[in-house]
Amino acid sequence: MEAYAGGGATAAGLRLPGGLHGPGAALLGWTLTALGLALAGPGLTHLCGRLLQSAHPGAVRLLAGRGLMEEATRIGRPVGVLCAVASGAYAMAALGTDSATAGPLTVLGGLVVAGCALATLGTAAVEARQARAETTAALVRLGAPATALRGAAALRAGALLALFVPLTALVAELASVPLAG
Repeated sequence: MEAYAGGGATAAGLRLPGGLHGPGAALLGWTLTALGLALAGPGLTHLCGRLLQSAHPGAVRLLAGRGLMEEATRIGRPVGVLCAVASGAYAMAALGTDSATAGPLTVLGGLVVAGCALATLGTAAVEARQARAETTAALVRLGAPATALRGAAALRAGALLALFVPLTALVAELASVPLAG
């Protein structure tokens, strides 16, 4: 949708927040991208867990991978939404929109949206931790070292970052193409 909007850009267009001016189809493309990232987040999170467990994993990788696969539905959507918000912010920055040209309400709105996305992800992470509490307690009773449990948590976070940060940058670059012209 966004590529179509960029190909037929004319002088007439939609005035977007932040002083941007572009075709209305670009806004529809951004909306579809955000919806797609929110819907694809659980699947991508599950894929991260599956990849962590592949190729002869050790105990920490297996624990981290199984944890991601189990938590995919709980934390996947908030991670996808945060990815969409971050890609929108990155696209705005790539287009050269700063706080002086954007206006105070646009900046405030962006901060509220980003804060809500971060708070939702934080809430989902706390819920996932509480859901794992019995399993963690059982592993501790069996003698699992605390470093292994912390290592699994760090590995889960690292795997999600390794997938979603490049995806965010790619989506942001593609989203800014129709408005760059």
